Amino acid sequence: MKTTDTRQKLTASAVSFAAVIFCTAAALLSPIETTTAKIAGSFISAAVVSLAAWKFPRRFYFSALIFHFFAASLGSVINLYKYVGFYDKLVHYLSGILLAEAGMMIAGFIFKKRRLPDDIPAKLTFSFFFSAACAGFWEIYEFTADALLGLNMQGGNSNTMGDIISGVLGALTYSLVVYAVSRKSRKRSTQ
Repeated sequence: MKTTDTRQKLTASAVSFAAVIFCTAAALLSPIETTTAKIAGSFISAAVVSLAAWKFPRRFYFSALIFHFFAASLGSVINLYKYVGFYDKLVHYLSGILLAEAGMMIAGFIFKKRRLPDDIPAKLTFSFFFSAACAGFWEIYEFTADALLGLNMQGGNSNTMGDIISGVLGALTYSLVVYAVSRKSRKRSTQ
């Protein structure tokens, strides 16, 4: 099982790097406006995501790489943040889902360590607020980077609030779907 897991993760990482290469080629061979920093950053972040998520379950690992594809390869290298008006909100929505999954893993670990009963609503509540807090902290990071480095990552108050709302909606979507699926499977097991 561990060999299969390793092989699948290595394959997913290779696909992630291939996606960055493909997006880089597409950007360089077309009139898409991109920069060397965005391309380099996408390669570096692909490596960081692959390494940082390696010990996590496969589902989270694959989700993190898919998120990277949307955020870095398509968003930065292909520059969809500039060319597609709603793209930034879509990426923040997806981050809300990914971070809610991370929150669910943290809650699961805590419940297991404390030998607590599997309480899906409690774990989902933690997961939701974990994701919402991360959305807020990301915007604090962007604000700080803008203030200290003179960047324009935030784009104003309405953009900041829209980003946080998108992340929270992603977390809410995750919570509702997981709750519905767990409730359905619980009903099946009691029949």
